[in-house]
Amino acid sequence: MSLLLFESVYARKSQSLLSLARRLAPARYEDAVAEAQKIEKRTGVRMTVEALKPVHFGFSDYTLPVGDTVISLKNNVVFYPVGLFSTDLDFSDLVWYSGAKIQYIGTWPAYLVPLTKERSMDMRPQPIFRTTFTFRVNSKVVKSRVDAWIIGYVVLPRTLIESKIAE
Repeated sequence: MSLLLFESVYARKSQSLLSLARRLAPARYEDAVAEAQKIEKRTGVRMTVEALKPVHFGFSDYTLPVGDTVISLKNNVVFYPVGLFSTDLDFSDLVWYSGAKIQYIGTWPAYLVPLTKERSMDMRPQPIFRTTFTFRVNSKVVKSRVDAWIIGYVVLPRTLIESKIAE
């Protein structure tokens, strides 16, 4: 599985990020669609797959807070992170944990890629989150947010489209 590292400027980020993620991580998109179908069959709840957007985590823009962020997913929601989008020279890495920092999963380093250039690397792990997880954003300098975003798929009930998926 490849982690996408990309720097660019999008007029319509959410559509572009979904398109980019589907192109560079097609198996993860297929996994997310299959998961949506399984949940729909098991529960009868109509499901869909969206690109991760700020509203899903209760954020207002495509930036990430420096430090620890704990996310507790709502029922029937699954998160598939596949990569990073960054234009911030100070963003150093993103660290994943299961639960509220109960178990370390792995670290995704951030690399500066020239504007409009793409680069894929083999990055592990490629986690799948169904309950609570934590991510920690590290910056090379003291600041509250980095201009970066997690590229990923969210499996969610159709009633939660464009809504917060965390409790």
